[in-house]
Amino acid sequence: MKTLLRNFLSVFRRFQMATLLNVAGLTVAFAAFLIIMMQIEYERNFDRCHPTADRVVRLDRVRGADDKFAPILSRAFADAVFQSSPHIEKSTLILTTWYPFYLKVGEGEKRRGFQETFGLCYPEIVDVFDFTILEGDKYCLRNPDMAMIPESLAKRMFDDASAIGQHIITTHNLGESTSMTVGAVYKDFPKNTQLENYIYLPLDDFGKEDWHTQCFIGYMLLDKPESRQAVEENFNRIFNFKEHYNNEDMHISLVPLTDIYYRPTSLSDYIKSGDPSTVHLLFLIALLVILVAGINFTNFSTSLAPIRMRSINTQKVLGSSVSELRLALVSEAVCISILACLLAFLLVYVLNELQWLSFVEADTLLRNHIGLMGILLVVSAGIGLVAGLYPAWYMTSFSPALVLKGNFGLSKSGRRMRTVLIGFQYIISIGLIIGAMFIQLQNRHMREFNLGFDKDQIAIVELNPEMAMLHKDAYSAKLKEYPEIEDVAFSSLLVGGKDSYMMQSMKYGDKEYYTYMLSVSWNFLRVMGIEVTEGRGFTEADAKRDTVTTFIYNRSARERIQMEAGHEISGSMKGYIAGFTGDVRVVSFRLGGEEADVAFIVNHDPKPVSYIRLRAGANAEEAVNHIHEALASIDPAYPADIRFYDSVFDQLYHKEQYLKNIISLFGLLAIILSIVGVFGLVFFETQYRRKEIGIRKVYGASIGEILVMFNLIYLRIVLICFVIAAPVAWYGVNKWLENFSSRTPVYWWTFPLAFLMIALVTAATVTFQNWQAATENPVESIHIE
Repeated sequence: MKTLLRNFLSVFRRFQMATLLNVAGLTVAFAAFLIIMMQIEYERNFDRCHPTADRVVRLDRVRGADDKFAPILSRAFADAVFQSSPHIEKSTLILTTWYPFYLKVGEGEKRRGFQETFGLCYPEIVDVFDFTILEGDKYCLRNPDMAMIPESLAKRMFDDASAIGQHIITTHNLGESTSMTVGAVYKDFPKNTQLENYIYLPLDDFGKEDWHTQCFIGYMLLDKPESRQAVEENFNRIFNFKEHYNNEDMHISLVPLTDIYYRPTSLSDYIKSGDPSTVHLLFLIALLVILVAGINFTNFSTSLAPIRMRSINTQKVLGSSVSELRLALVSEAVCISILACLLAFLLVYVLNELQWLSFVEADTLLRNHIGLMGILLVVSAGIGLVAGLYPAWYMTSFSPALVLKGNFGLSKSGRRMRTVLIGFQYIISIGLIIGAMFIQLQNRHMREFNLGFDKDQIAIVELNPEMAMLHKDAYSAKLKEYPEIEDVAFSSLLVGGKDSYMMQSMKYGDKEYYTYMLSVSWNFLRVMGIEVTEGRGFTEADAKRDTVTTFIYNRSARERIQMEAGHEISGSMKGYIAGFTGDVRVVSFRLGGEEADVAFIVNHDPKPVSYIRLRAGANAEEAVNHIHEALASIDPAYPADIRFYDSVFDQLYHKEQYLKNIISLFGLLAIILSIVGVFGLVFFETQYRRKEIGIRKVYGASIGEILVMFNLIYLRIVLICFVIAAPVAWYGVNKWLENFSSRTPVYWWTFPLAFLMIALVTAATVTFQNWQAATENPVESIHIE
């Protein structure tokens, strides 16, 4: 054993670069595998953080096939379901405010402002989801003036002081201030749950007897998971859906909490959702990365075989048994692999401390993933075992006398196996490169697509209700004093930053339909650069009407419903159609059809989102400073967040951007690992063929001819792998693009570009490795060999 270790150290000293590259490659691959598995664990454990998760269900009212709005309920209907069965132990509704509210804490100079979202709910929410209360009364929401806040907010608001009994001031739409008292502090929920770390308030009488205003999400805690079907069947049998909703096909469906995340939904602003195919893709990438690293390690061990074979067989001549030698060689490979795994733990720790893992949604603290670390240790031992078995068998399978006389550096079987393994690495790398390029192209397509408004010249500021209702004119006038600012408009919700808005049931002639409604200021279309293609735009007179609402629809709604300008419409509100815009898109490209329809209306609803149009060529930095000045002149404590549409789209397409980063990063890693494999193979093959190179030079071969000879070997491998990988990548790209209503073309040039990238990197690696042998004195090459 000591002799084998001494022999390995001798090889390491001789081939330091190749050895270090392979160990480093294995380390990085293990780190990548661990990081990806952290993210997969995050996705697979969605909503499982609640002790009651297996008994919690979401209430859906299904109106028909493919009902996208089934989870959105009226309060009266939800209460009827909650009271319908003894199997329902606890229940709650949750109503999330459309936008953050402006809060104030402290007095005088110590007063500070915060922007926070409220969740209105029943007090029983703490039982349904089994909140962990850190201080205060668990049932404080039974008092209408109490609030329950998360631990993180308590620390931000009150530092180290107790939050219990502290007062928080908020302002309503009409400028009226209300004080609430903190009654409990709960432990923050992780990000992978439907519940957000909101300020939870008791639900008042809003919508209590209303069967039609739908804005709530309902959850129930059952006595046991198996009761779900009994509750459904009982309510569907006894409730008269036709009487209340004129729909005999309507029914309820109870969705287990742990199933919600992977159910398709267009209500991404209310319900967190994920795609199972993304998890499968991440798992596949994790396997491929570790497989590529394992192949490199196997290739490395196999390439060392001819160099170590003489020493090993000398041990056989001296009396060592074959089984002892094989066990020692396999143990050596396992130890190296485990060492790489331990180095991977250190690498992940350092990356996390440096905050370089922010692209991952999951918690990347190692102490929270002890189980995964244990699994990876076992996997690393398995990889070492597999990587060591063949070389150990191969190096000990020849006759000692034959080996001591022979040279096995270029055996055909060994070269063939190494070629197949490196080819597999190339297939993976080419596929990941093509996938990463198309994800980038689709992201660019979505960002650069003409959305029908001037997103590049607009700054966005969300105001608090007091500013929006009482100081809007002063705020606008102050902004217009600055030369960089052209005009200011307002809307009820952030246009283009969400996948769902206020939905209204409307009627045009005999056609009933649902459509998104956006309340805007009368100058909104002009400020946003939205063209009215038919009819007229809004006027100041439209904003002053109280009984009749003026509607302007986008082209998608007009074509689907077959509308005409000047016609009246009715339903949840009455008015008439003033005109139509062009192709204005306010939702992401994940949605299409009726989900892309929108109506702009002018009414007296609060409009806290302001859009500041900058003049052409204006200095954006100066404009931002002036916006801060305008806000401070109204409320110095206001925590202004000034955004541009770049950041809005970053948030809207967060999932796609995350997928692009993951694919690109680990695609690059696969390429690097493949090149490390090529580097090692070329290095050893060059050592074995130095005599041949010397003889070729003696007979007149030039340096260029020798380099071309070696390059052609690997470029043929790259070409064959490209022919295999390209069709598979083309199919996968087309399937992924089906998720979007507007898609980037599948450009033909991306495929040869991927081939060219791999070919150039390979050629550079092969040339670099062979340059010394090709330029060496042939006399020395022949003599050394």
